Amino acid sequence: MKSTQINEYYKKKYSTLKPSQYEWTSGTASPKLINMVETGVIPEGAKILDIGCGIGTEAVYLALNGYDVTGLDISKDAIEKGKQLAEFYGVEVNWLVADVLGIPIKSDSIDVVTDRGCFHCIRAEQREKFANEIARVLKQGGLYTMSCFSNQVPGNPYPVETDHFVINHFGVSSKEILETFSASFSCEKLELITNSKAGEKGFYGWHSMWYKL
Repeated sequence: MKSTQINEYYKKKYSTLKPSQYEWTSGTASPKLINMVETGVIPEGAKILDIGCGIGTEAVYLALNGYDVTGLDISKDAIEKGKQLAEFYGVEVNWLVADVLGIPIKSDSIDVVTDRGCFHCIRAEQREKFANEIARVLKQGGLYTMSCFSNQVPGNPYPVETDHFVINHFGVSSKEILETFSASFSCEKLELITNSKAGEKGFYGWHSMWYKL
């Protein structure tokens, strides 16, 4: 998949939707990320790379908490909105318009990589390259934290987007996650999360934490 196609997809989305309508983001950082900051799982002073950062909600939250943050997204439209958000809150974030399969950051230089909704947009044949690139930029023992859609969605309440750059992109299995990352990372946590009662339609996702071997 060419980056120009992905850019065109998000350019269309960002130009036709209000921020509150972006299904891949929200107005605040995720509860999981907030908890990792408050409990010290993400250590003070960490150098953080937020991949697929979108409009920068989590990158700005991390910067507000004193971290050295780089927000990376393939969509320049998203990055422009991220810059506006950072300016509004008066924080500094390093912004990169780049493909996560070729991160323009030197090896072994990042303490934590955060990923909220990027992995499930990676095609199956590109997942190994994705994992290798994250492992490359992380320091030894560095943390990769990832949240993504699960394929365990009763009735799949999400409409199929025929123009999306990933076919059947709505979720991945725990097996696929483990197969992708176990070669380079040690799995600290892999849990199914949901905002729905058992068996009901709604959001089902994975939250996981990995440390670079």
